[in-house]
Amino acid sequence: MQNTFNFAQTLSNQLNSFMNMQQQVLSTLPNEIDINNLPLMARSITLQENSTMIEEKQQQNHPSDKNSTQKGQTTQQVLTPRRIGNDFNRGSPFVKISLYKQHQMSNQKIYILQDDKIIGSNQGQRDEISIIRRKKHQNQGDNNIDIGLTSQEVNAEIPCKISTEFGFRHSSRITPQILCFLSLKYFHVKFQAMPSNIFKHIHQFIKEQPKFYILDCGTALKTLVRIQKESPRIIEENNSYLIGTDFYFHVVQLNSIPKSVDNKKKDQESPIEYFFQTLVRENEKYRARIHGLTKEEQQFFQEQLQEYRKLKKKGRKQYQLLNTDRPFLKIQFDTPMSRQVVIFIGKAGCVQTFKIGRSQDCDIIVNMNTVSRKQTQIKFNKNQWEICDGEGPRQSANGTWQSLQPYGQTLLETQPKQSAPHLIEDKMEVKISDNIFKFEMINFGVSKKRKLTNTLYQELTQYE
Repeated sequence: MQNTFNFAQTLSNQLNSFMNMQQQVLSTLPNEIDINNLPLMARSITLQENSTMIEEKQQQNHPSDKNSTQKGQTTQQVLTPRRIGNDFNRGSPFVKISLYKQHQMSNQKIYILQDDKIIGSNQGQRDEISIIRRKKHQNQGDNNIDIGLTSQEVNAEIPCKISTEFGFRHSSRITPQILCFLSLKYFHVKFQAMPSNIFKHIHQFIKEQPKFYILDCGTALKTLVRIQKESPRIIEENNSYLIGTDFYFHVVQLNSIPKSVDNKKKDQESPIEYFFQTLVRENEKYRARIHGLTKEEQQFFQEQLQEYRKLKKKGRKQYQLLNTDRPFLKIQFDTPMSRQVVIFIGKAGCVQTFKIGRSQDCDIIVNMNTVSRKQTQIKFNKNQWEICDGEGPRQSANGTWQSLQPYGQTLLETQPKQSAPHLIEDKMEVKISDNIFKFEMINFGVSKKRKLTNTLYQELTQYE
């Protein structure tokens, strides 16, 4: 009974909100619309708009059906293998997906994502698109997969998927804003006199834009997103990063805004002593390299380290970095020889930069040919840790990549687990093994919408 009441109350609030929005829009118009007929009008408009959208989709996908419909002839749709010439509408929004090997763009393959499916494939409309690794003896005529990766492996697996749940179909749904707009289009005399292209522009402006997400499926092939030079990413715990083509490091622990340490007991160490004793134990236990200390702090750290080794003060007291009053970032490198731990120490309210690369000027020197001289920068930006690629105006040759799957996810879970959805943006690059995907949003109208306001205002003011 209570659930029914809550549902009814929620529905009533939504309807009241919509009615208020509708009344505000209608109050600005010279001609009044009978709001008492709004429910019947909304139902009629919804049915009309749905049928119009279905008709437009059929005309886009089958241009030949449009001519026959205009002549009064009825055509029966025949299920045939889809071809790019019939399915692809160059004037509508679509996502161009370029697939190529590292530094081999001349041999790239092009896929077109439109109407929530890959153009030319046999797959129908679904909520996801699978990127699969082909078997070694895959038949050339087999087109039952969406996007295939060439591989020498015998087994086939799906490393990642593209979610279309909020794609083109979702953006074409009837929202309260669209319904309000359609009510003016069909029932207001002066709005009915407007050209059809005005309505198309307004519809593109107020409708929801399609959004696509990529998900890692938790296989041995990691899905990595390239970190662009001009767009630093915030570092979070358990993130995993690829530098160059073979060098990984993982975020073990971090703290951006540490809490103040409560020091009420007289026999307790001061916050400064506790902080350096913690660094000493990190150095002894994990052979951690410490970066970010001043010269005075480095000297004090060495004194504390020598005293610790001399007295061998083990004790039962647990020293943890999370209990210190300094921001820090603890990362772990997995090298073929051993594991190395590095701790970066930040200063609250300041900007500090730590460099990784082959150059001797870097804080962390990586002697690998696939790593650039100034490969990656890790920054503490006042109250958060960030990572960006390259240095200055130049980006690295092989890029800095962030894994979608958290570090240790496949080891902790008995079954492969999908990662959290990651929003696909324009010009974004995704890497799977040595395959690179580049996504380009075409005809999404981002630049047009910025110029839309003045143009629409001038055309709308003609109908006073």
